Amino acid sequence: MDMPEVINGFTHTEYLTVFIAIIFGYVGAEYFMGWGAMIRNRSIIKVYWQHLSWTVFAFLVFIQNWWGIWPRTEVLTHNIYYFLYALLPIFIFHLISVVLFPDFKLGNLFNMKDHFYKNSRWFFSLLAVYFTFTIISSFVYPDIGNVLIQNSIRLVGVILAALAAYLNQKKKLHYIVLVIGYISLLGFFLALPS
Repeated sequence: MDMPEVINGFTHTEYLTVFIAIIFGYVGAEYFMGWGAMIRNRSIIKVYWQHLSWTVFAFLVFIQNWWGIWPRTEVLTHNIYYFLYALLPIFIFHLISVVLFPDFKLGNLFNMKDHFYKNSRWFFSLLAVYFTFTIISSFVYPDIGNVLIQNSIRLVGVILAALAAYLNQKKKLHYIVLVIGYISLLGFFLALPS
């Protein structure tokens, strides 16, 4: 038996995208709660600029993912696998937020530099997985903009993130990756249609 396309004026696509939007909202809230906790607990936190820069970078990539999901919504109803596949990047960003923001409820003094380098291998590995996933997604789903340029930038992201994960104690490399990451993100935004 085929599923109806519309029930009481509510389409199957709308039904699925509402769920995805809720999940996106939850993960986005994780970033805002992490930054808020850092501000609330500023008396016990030693902020590290690179950690803060990477949290902003991860959030901007997360927002770009939300922007880029629009053309993919039409295929979500083709089968459950498209829908489940659409949830994977959101899950990766949730894991990234968990790695980036410690549990401030413990009441300990936090040095965010120590926290960042303790978790940098996980962070960069998750970024490499995400960028790999986006390259694959560009073949699974319809994509917008110049996909060749986007995939080239994504491939640079995979290589840099994997290199930073593998050489996670090379702090100068993290500076270089951060600068190249922001430049690449800007280039990626410019490759998207406005």
